[in-house]
Amino acid sequence: MDPANYGGIKGKVPTRVHYGMQNTQKEQKAEEEQESEEEQEEEEEEEKEIIEESNVEDLLDNNWNIVQFLPQAASCQSYFLMIISAYIVAVYHSMKEELRRNAPGCTPIKRRGNSQLSQEAEGMAGALPGMITFSQDYVANELTQNFFTITQKIQKKVMGSRNSTEPSEMFPLLPGSHLLLNNPALEFIKYVCKVLSLDTNITNQVNKLNRDLLRLVDVGEFSEEAQFRDPCRSYVLPEVICRNCNFCRDLDLCKDPFLSQDASILPQWLCSNCQAAYDSAHIEMALVEALQKKLMAFTLQDLVRNWGASSASLNPGASHLITSLLGSCSTRPRISSQ
Repeated sequence: MDPANYGGIKGKVPTRVHYGMQNTQKEQKAEEEQESEEEQEEEEEEEKEIIEESNVEDLLDNNWNIVQFLPQAASCQSYFLMIISAYIVAVYHSMKEELRRNAPGCTPIKRRGNSQLSQEAEGMAGALPGMITFSQDYVANELTQNFFTITQKIQKKVMGSRNSTEPSEMFPLLPGSHLLLNNPALEFIKYVCKVLSLDTNITNQVNKLNRDLLRLVDVGEFSEEAQFRDPCRSYVLPEVICRNCNFCRDLDLCKDPFLSQDASILPQWLCSNCQAAYDSAHIEMALVEALQKKLMAFTLQDLVRNWGASSASLNPGASHLITSLLGSCSTRPRISSQ
């Protein structure tokens, strides 16, 4: 989705690839000599892979900012992570099995599936046909059953209100909150389906699942409340420098994963390199400076004719009729929202 919402299985990348280094001719020759040795070590690696697969849950990395905006009541956050983690692990095992099946020396087996050809053509580049078929079958059967069961449990434990004009106290109020949330089951459905829709191989299955679940909570598929909206605003402060290690990065004040939140103290932003806390006074001054620039731009903006988009200059001798037909480029509500 974005840098604050992602998940997957951690992989091992060579150091030269991680740092963008290119191989020299000597290194390429050395690698060619090692190919023969690697072939002998394939059997040992296969045994290690079997051990790693048993511990694949330890390599699972879940970083979802949107899950923090679900209520903790009825285990909404835990159920979200459980469904997403189960799908990632299942697809990972399917991919490993498909790679073994298509390894050199093995006879590939073509599976038959009920998936549509149009969806297979739109699958991610590099995805194996067997993995695509498995993903579609998994979502259409096992995941759908679990999803329906969990949604019914949430709906029974916490009843949402659709006509309320105030946010529910069940939903946490975090930095960046801006939506009126009062239906835990509905938000749970939207968040999980949004994450699953990131996999283009299961688009049709997720659309059908989302439609059926919305019908379960009595919400129309094309209604405004059924559309996913990011519950957290985003404001990026550019080029924030850590005074401890001089590491420079763009800091999202609302979605930063290194935001330390404690009920007893004010929120603190941590450096992603050394985990040291940023200077809050420096961040506040940067925000004040950004606000002053917005106000200055609003004050010095050009006037625009209300009946067109072209700029116009105000003639001191013009009549009151002309001045009433002139408007500003940026309105006050737009500045306030920014």
